[in-house]
Amino acid sequence: MLTATAPANELVSSLTETAQNETPLTDVEILRRVRRIQSGWSVSERMDRRREASKRFANLLETLALDHHAA
Repeated sequence: MLTATAPANELVSSLTETAQNETPLTDVEILRRVRRIQSGWSVSERMDRRREASKRFANLLETLALDHHAA
């Protein structure tokens, strides 16, 4: 049988506590960060990522269709 020996407040990591106090990012800030990351991609990397996104979207639609028919 296991029992907790530390007080409950010591079981929460300091990383979790810090994350809970952070201000959520705005949509504009997220878009700015994404565009900054994307600006460093080569044309071939953009094409690869677009193809992968298309595959994932097709898989999602297929899964949703299967779930709908099963219900």
